[in-house]
Amino acid sequence: MEASQLYLQHLATIDRIAESLCRRNGIIGADAEDFCSEVKLKLLQDDYAVLRKYRGASSTTTFLTVVIANLFRDHRTKAWGKWRPSAEAKRRGETAVLLETAIYRDGQSFDDACSAILRNGRSAITRAELRKLLNELPHRAPRRVEDPNAVDDLPAPTTADDSLLDDERHGRLRAANDAVHRAVARLDPEDRLIIRMHFFEGLSIAEIARGLHVEQKPLYPRLKRLLERLSAALATEGIGAEYVEWLNSAPP
Repeated sequence: MEASQLYLQHLATIDRIAESLCRRNGIIGADAEDFCSEVKLKLLQDDYAVLRKYRGASSTTTFLTVVIANLFRDHRTKAWGKWRPSAEAKRRGETAVLLETAIYRDGQSFDDACSAILRNGRSAITRAELRKLLNELPHRAPRRVEDPNAVDDLPAPTTADDSLLDDERHGRLRAANDAVHRAVARLDPEDRLIIRMHFFEGLSIAEIARGLHVEQKPLYPRLKRLLERLSAALATEGIGAEYVEWLNSAPP
């Protein structure tokens, strides 16, 4: 099928996937419309260059879901910088991720965050329950937007040793991050999507099964096998198997 035909025949699916990503991440109104328009523009660029990469190795819906999820990741990084929800928020599910994101990444007040989540309508939760949930999530410093004119105001490290230790820790995290992403990139498209949806987007197994139109029960042993493969792949790069757990806090 020609890429242009693929685009036209699956335009409704493209809209549905983009809108679903926006809803899950608390993006509404004009911001959601902007992202959906951006997705269509990206798919049209360079004579449908992205769609021409489709070779039928997975279903068209799976392929489009992976592509649009990657576009959303890039869109979010461009708009807000790299930010990731805590492992605890991911463990507690979509509502916790939305709440933490609104408060600590977007700098919204609790009232504004509540209003957006309640309008979302995907969770039957009360304002009091949201307050309790926020109190149980780890406190995080608000995301800092770098100001190139304010560099002189940044505090210096307490000691040179502290700076060296920080550099060492960051180096280890970067190495683990790179290793995880290389290992995930080697998975089949649908397996890669399952890992991203579960660990990076915080979706439950039931939500993944519904989204991919597959049976839920086989997903549990499948996910276990995928984690074992990732552990083995990381071990070949000198990264301990415990870093698979680090997926819970790795950026998408």
